[in-house]
Amino acid sequence: MSDIEIAPRRSSGGTPTVAVPRIDSVEISLSRVPLPEGPWGDQIHRVTDIEVTVVDIRGDNGLVGTGFSHTSGMGAATIGALAHEIAPTVVGRRASPRGLWHDMYRYVHDIGGAGVTTHAISAFDIAVWDLLGKSLGVNVVDLIGRVRDVVPLYGSGINLDKSVEEVVEQVRRWRADGYVAAKVKVGKPDLEEDVERLAKIREAIGSFPLAVDANQGWDYPAAVRAFSRFEQFNLLWIEEPLPADDIPSHRRLATQTRTPIAVGENLYTAAQFAQYFEADAVGFVQADLGRVGGITGYLDIAAVARTRNLPMTPHFVMELSASILAAVPNISSAEMTDGGTWTDLGIIASAGRVEHGRYHPPTAPGLGLELNRAYLDAHRIDNQISRHEGQDS
Repeated sequence: MSDIEIAPRRSSGGTPTVAVPRIDSVEISLSRVPLPEGPWGDQIHRVTDIEVTVVDIRGDNGLVGTGFSHTSGMGAATIGALAHEIAPTVVGRRASPRGLWHDMYRYVHDIGGAGVTTHAISAFDIAVWDLLGKSLGVNVVDLIGRVRDVVPLYGSGINLDKSVEEVVEQVRRWRADGYVAAKVKVGKPDLEEDVERLAKIREAIGSFPLAVDANQGWDYPAAVRAFSRFEQFNLLWIEEPLPADDIPSHRRLATQTRTPIAVGENLYTAAQFAQYFEADAVGFVQADLGRVGGITGYLDIAAVARTRNLPMTPHFVMELSASILAAVPNISSAEMTDGGTWTDLGIIASAGRVEHGRYHPPTAPGLGLELNRAYLDAHRIDNQISRHEGQDS
């Protein structure tokens, strides 16, 4: 796709108004951030840190847009290497997100259309949106098209290793703080232990909406047993019961239960999500903005989901995800990971605010987010920032 020249409009006095900037330079940095409360664990993972790929894009107007992607303790070096391949292709281009997104996707598709490639595109795309919003003096939510000012949140716990008493207190706290629902981990070696834990949680919280997350830990027979045993708890959803790439088994499972299935954190493209939608194999859509190609990729997925009347409930990075939900018509709620928001982890220094279980997105131009640069620098993986510039920079 060739660049479309956007000439600045002129006021009645002949003074040019704001123009969409060209990209002068790109900086890429990688950090490995420890989890302050210790490792996170579920059925199949043990995570000790979060790796963050940060992309800073400087426009020819001197403003800088910042984007990022994330992985659970591995892979940032690979994503960073691919980001270095992408960077020269965007320098000199207009900061127009959709055109750049499609050109980046076409550029990397030959080495894989999903996964590492969409992680890398995410960091660039988020940065481009941030730069464009700052350049136009508009918050990204309003740039996309604001639907709401406040976004409901649900409390999410990485709590499979906690006692049931601790989980009950956690969920009670979320309810008291105004969150609209709670999600807890399941996947004990003995299914009956999960059942006993959920029975105690349900007894303690009454009809408060409750979801569970299995983190792809079951095979099909185990999932059938779990769904059957969990029916009594009237769950909001059961998340990732099976490996995410097994769409036929998710479809079979969906036909045998009244409990909706939630998937998305391990899917990466609108095409992958569309396959789930066409199979009627999902009830809640949990795309991750840092994995699906950023804001542009996420909006594409949300648009397809809307044609199926499916709600978006994004995975992770509440500070960004909840903001973007303010511009998405079809939503359920955003995830507040207890002790695992990027503010909690020290990655983000300034964001919107949480009040009574609702997120109030920032209103400053661009994303309105500020990274904690000193903290990220202190946990730099490669101890350097790589810079790509145009010939005239």
